[in-house]
Amino acid sequence: MNERAQILDQAARLREDGTPFALATIVKIEGSAYRRPGARMLITGDGTALGTISGGCLEGEVSQQAQQTLEHGRPETLVFEIDEDDPFLGFGSGCGGTVYVHLERLPRPDTADPLLLIEDCLASREPGVVATVFDADGALSGTLGRHLRVGPVRSTRGALGHAGLEALIQDDAADVMEARRSRIVTYTVGEATAEVLLEWVRPPVRLLVFGSGPDVGPVVRQARLLGWHVTVIGNAATGKLAMRFPEASEHTFLMHPDDVLDGLVVDARTAAIVMNHNLVRDQALLGQLLTTALPYVGALGPRRRTDRMLDALRDDGATFSTEALSKLYAPVGLDLGAETPEEIALSILAEVQAVLHGRDGQMLREQSGPIHKAVPTDAHEAPAQALPSR
Repeated sequence: MNERAQILDQAARLREDGTPFALATIVKIEGSAYRRPGARMLITGDGTALGTISGGCLEGEVSQQAQQTLEHGRPETLVFEIDEDDPFLGFGSGCGGTVYVHLERLPRPDTADPLLLIEDCLASREPGVVATVFDADGALSGTLGRHLRVGPVRSTRGALGHAGLEALIQDDAADVMEARRSRIVTYTVGEATAEVLLEWVRPPVRLLVFGSGPDVGPVVRQARLLGWHVTVIGNAATGKLAMRFPEASEHTFLMHPDDVLDGLVVDARTAAIVMNHNLVRDQALLGQLLTTALPYVGALGPRRRTDRMLDALRDDGATFSTEALSKLYAPVGLDLGAETPEEIALSILAEVQAVLHGRDGQMLREQSGPIHKAVPTDAHEAPAQALPSR
């Protein structure tokens, strides 16, 4: 289970028990920082923290500040200067940057719970934007600490208490979803301003693993550690698959590989790995999967095996476009020197991660630029009289 899933689960338990908790969210960074906007940490009243917002230099201070937030209940944004040349006041990280951390007590009666808004996106498997107002003044001061979720068709949940600001955010949220990148926007309405994190929330990777051999286990376990939704699809009974691979989210019995597309739903965050070690079965699966919109289809085994399967499919009348073949990764995995099942699983999942995020798996030291793309910042101005409030 990954960090986000752990925080969501813990928050659900605390809500059920009626126990308030503090949520710390990185909303803005300037310069270098270990975590990006959207990283979160949950803190309880006894000081227990879950999640990370830095490499360990900020967690202690934020946990202490969170106790005050739990007492007074007011949202606030803390600013930390991480001076790379000052091991004391700079928290000793050597990164050199400024981190803005938004602290709030949850649940709150005056705004939607941001964690529940994120759960909406994950449950629907529809990407969305969660807006967090982390600085505001003047006529927009009442929006400070409030949250709004915007869906793909401008559907919303939550409220900021200012209809005009919500309308502006809806427009910008559409751009965020199109670019698939979070953004920080400063809105000016008359003489009032509000700074807002527009966080792009994408659903977890859905991994379809075709096979039931011993090498499937490491793939399933490592994918679950990443927080991926893993479905094991094999020709064994569902109960047997569940016993063999308990970490998988789902288990599906598939007798005939030609029926694999029945009820199969794929999207841009779905990947498939074919690893049955059965030539006839894998060949039939490849013939079906390459007709779908899957962005990644991996085939275990040497290149000549895959070429043999493709040639046999063509002999049977199948045709594959250049685009379809570009989504086929065979031999599957990155060149990591993998030999054991666990190492092979690592190389496969690393490749899936790189492909779905548009990366090439290059060593970071070979890159000349920054590790992460900077979160774009923008500014919008609108006359106050043109934006109604409520």
